[in-house]
Amino acid sequence: MSSPYYQQDDDLFLAALAAIPGLGPKRLQGLFDQQGSWQKAWEADMGDWEKINLPAASRHYWQKQKNNFKSEVLDNYLNRTKTNLITKTHPFYPTRFHDLPDPPILIYSRGKWPRNNKIITAVGSRRPTPYGEAVAAHLIPPLAESGYSIASGLALGLDTLVHKLSLENKGHTIAILGSGLDNIYPASNRNLVEKIMAAGSLLISEYHPESAPLRSNFIQRNRLLAAIGEKTLILEAGLNSGSILTARLAKKMGRSLYAVPGNILSEEAAGCHHLLQEGAIITTKTSDILSIKEEKYSRKTNKKIIDPEEREILKILKINFSQFRGTSADEIGQELKLDTSSVNSKLSMMEIKKLVRLHQGRYYLLTENGSATTLN
Repeated sequence: MSSPYYQQDDDLFLAALAAIPGLGPKRLQGLFDQQGSWQKAWEADMGDWEKINLPAASRHYWQKQKNNFKSEVLDNYLNRTKTNLITKTHPFYPTRFHDLPDPPILIYSRGKWPRNNKIITAVGSRRPTPYGEAVAAHLIPPLAESGYSIASGLALGLDTLVHKLSLENKGHTIAILGSGLDNIYPASNRNLVEKIMAAGSLLISEYHPESAPLRSNFIQRNRLLAAIGEKTLILEAGLNSGSILTARLAKKMGRSLYAVPGNILSEEAAGCHHLLQEGAIITTKTSDILSIKEEKYSRKTNKKIIDPEEREILKILKINFSQFRGTSADEIGQELKLDTSSVNSKLSMMEIKKLVRLHQGRYYLLTENGSATTLN
């Protein structure tokens, strides 16, 4: 058999072995070292498996599946779903995964890999505050436009926002799943996954396509997020969150680690503050992350994206500015019939985008150099 979705027929038997519960990278490597090929490992005798102390449950599962596996069926599936088998010898295998003590033996992927190895991992809280969302809107667009691929975990909250912002700004994004490619989790992100595929970005998982989103999978997934990027950015995170685990793994592998300071009274900022105390680079603007050359490129391509509600707010500010006065959040809420929380969230994001300035409880328009202006 030949296919553009794997390098050699032996990879199909590796996929069959990797789908066996209890066989992680180290145990799979032990099988390969014993037998010399994945096909021979699959077709081996029970005694060979017993010699390297593989779990009894794994051995029994293998025995049940041994006569049922048809390599041509898997080949048809890969071609039909455009799913790639990425092994350690594949040219697309992420080189930074080799920094892991247990790099994945096999990765399933769909979509297009980045054109270069410039990757930033950006992750954050599943329950972000309006401030955390504003931070993402401030930092991710110029990073995406600078030529970096932005990797995140497709989780609810800031991970989802990272992927969306990357796509909205014509960037490349990598979603690393804690479930199989056919079992998108959370299900609410299925539409986002379709957009990732349509935009020529990438999905990857080290789990069989039908694998369920088990809690242990996400802990393992975090090590891939930590490894894949040359830089890791924590946008907003609680003290014992998965984002902080990712950050610590990244630091252990020598990655540049960046964290955004937040509200000292917010539990969702406690993790970032702890990372900053441990030496993470304090990050409030993209120039804290990008080189001077990358920053200049980002500025050339970066245009502020203003959503419809923000544009309505700017119109109100323009009218009041022409009368030489600012506008309070309450006045904006009354005019647009929005609750105060929604208005404050929008205004916080607009401040970070440098569209408005707060002075003595009132908001004013800003120009690019930070002075008050009117809306064109």
